[in-house]
Amino acid sequence: MLFALAFSHWPERIVNQPESPTPAFADWREGIAWGPREVVQGVALAAAAVIFIPVTALLIAAAAGIDVTDSKRATEVSLVASLPFEAVLFAIVAALAVFKCHSRWSDLGFRPLVLSRAWVPVATVIGAFVAVEVYARVADAIGGNKFLPKSTLGEDVFDEKAFVVLAGVLALVMAPLVEETFFRGFVFGGLAKRFSFLGAALISGFLFSIAHGQPTTLIPFTLVGMLFAAGYAYTGSLWTTIAAHFTFNLISFTVTIATR
Repeated sequence: MLFALAFSHWPERIVNQPESPTPAFADWREGIAWGPREVVQGVALAAAAVIFIPVTALLIAAAAGIDVTDSKRATEVSLVASLPFEAVLFAIVAALAVFKCHSRWSDLGFRPLVLSRAWVPVATVIGAFVAVEVYARVADAIGGNKFLPKSTLGEDVFDEKAFVVLAGVLALVMAPLVEETFFRGFVFGGLAKRFSFLGAALISGFLFSIAHGQPTTLIPFTLVGMLFAAGYAYTGSLWTTIAAHFTFNLISFTVTIATR
């Protein structure tokens, strides 16, 4: 349903809605000054950061006498390294969209979510869980546990309280805000300026899935990313997907802790 709504109103502009500073169906792409070239640059910089930051963190940890061959210590270093990586993603968006192309943060989707569209984050979360569940059932029927989605957090994360707290900050604060800014506001927005909704949603969703580093989540998280893109396109507000991403992670994180 959400995909159909996003498709049906993709080119539509409604300008005569004085009661709302952000009309529900306003063409939110109008203020986007960056495009596919900046998106490619941003993805390339993010890919470089994926390699550079963890390697640097491991070298620093080893120099400090931390045994990085121990799985728990390696998990701790990986979690700590995730914080500057999220900061780099945000910095990439700021550098390429805001400073280079002179766009506003509102062009990246930081607009109020109109009350009449407050149901969209809820629908997006439900759709995301349905997509993951359907994929899991199909994967289980085809190949058993081999293709089932696995947690993007290592098993050692839940062995120590400090790990759980840090993982919670990353999953519930950093990831919803930064990843939605990068993948939906910047990548999807920049591609949607030039390409169709489906093409922009598919590419941004696929990149979103790759960022989670688990082969078994490539298909389901691509679908989730596309659903998030639909929610953003329908409302014109990034708070839609930030709220949906937060709720999705909160439920998943809570269930994981409760079932251990």
